[in-house]
Amino acid sequence: MKLKKIFRKMLPDAVALQLKSIINVKSSRKMLAEKEKIRPYKKGHYPPGINLIGDIKAETGLGQSIRILAGIMEKSDIPFDIKQTELHGNLERNDDTWERKITDRVKYDVNVIHWIPETWARDYNEADSDMLDYRYNIAYWLWELEEFPDRWVPCIQTVDEIWTPSEFISNSLRKKTKKPVITVPYAIETAQDDCLDRKYFSLPEDKFLFLTMYDFISISERKNPAAVIDAYIKAFPEGNKDVGLVIKINHAEDKKLEKLKNKLKDYSNVYFITDNLTRHEVDSLLCVCDVLVSLHRSEGFGLPLAEAMALGKPVIATNWSAPTEFMDGESACLVSYKLIKLKKTIGPYEKGNYWADADTDHAADYMKKLWEDREYREKIGRNAQTYIKEHLSYEYAAGIMKDRLKEIYEKDSIC
Repeated sequence: MKLKKIFRKMLPDAVALQLKSIINVKSSRKMLAEKEKIRPYKKGHYPPGINLIGDIKAETGLGQSIRILAGIMEKSDIPFDIKQTELHGNLERNDDTWERKITDRVKYDVNVIHWIPETWARDYNEADSDMLDYRYNIAYWLWELEEFPDRWVPCIQTVDEIWTPSEFISNSLRKKTKKPVITVPYAIETAQDDCLDRKYFSLPEDKFLFLTMYDFISISERKNPAAVIDAYIKAFPEGNKDVGLVIKINHAEDKKLEKLKNKLKDYSNVYFITDNLTRHEVDSLLCVCDVLVSLHRSEGFGLPLAEAMALGKPVIATNWSAPTEFMDGESACLVSYKLIKLKKTIGPYEKGNYWADADTDHAADYMKKLWEDREYREKIGRNAQTYIKEHLSYEYAAGIMKDRLKEIYEKDSIC
């Protein structure tokens, strides 16, 4: 076990995920074949409601994803409980927001299972059959490219249907299955009444601050922080002391972090935050910065973007993939791009797929305009907040969830 931990620390996250993918390609079919056959859904065998299954304590984007789902279920008055199952990896699990709903019992007739496709075969194979038998099993999956990997297709056969937070992901899955694939979007609600101040984060009070944030576990090549740095350098010379760049990184890798710092060695107004932050701290960081920048190559949703918009913050974002479902040219600064083919496999993203390469000159122009033009900045912020309230509310998401459950219960084929 100690050797495993040492080996894991020595490997960059992208390499570790790539090795894991190779192993899963060879073993997932075998694992699923060996799993005792799950008994199909039987209406009335269990009381109606949802067992929400996943790592709801994890302080990661995936942890936040399942916490949002719990919030939607509570707002919809759907009976539900939570079964805590841990994601793979050495993660912080200190978020106790939903502790009151966590139980070892799995008592309802519908499972919403929030495990990642990459390790689905393993997790499914290790799950107790009692958790799955006679229930309607729904996978809640996230993915970031237009093509859902063929190596994960066998996992689709283990569930009755799939939910995702965006049409971008749903469309990638609909190409690979005729089973129902339903978009149940996230609901975004952030508090700004009790935000921590800049002093708490050791940030200056007298500068206009751009923020970019990402997690190395999410593969830095996809999040593309280097493009944000390039755009910032193009927009502002090192002598400009009125602006600053805040770079928030989770699970930082020393070599990659050093590379980013070297690109900015001539700038004194760049601030790296590498501590793991609580949900309240993340919301506060979004609140105290002036603009969020994400020149991602692809996103399955883009939670930080939606959260910043909900706070009335202007965002600069690549005009491609899922975030375009909750932003337009009136509510965000959308950066032009060109699609490029992956020349090699990076983590779970296979060679031959396409993702976006943002135009850093265009992004730099937006940075300068937002800094210089207060009227424009305030208009974009107002429009962003309005759009999120109208399109990513708990009521909207809960309505979709309740309607879908009603359809499930009324389907003759499973009654």
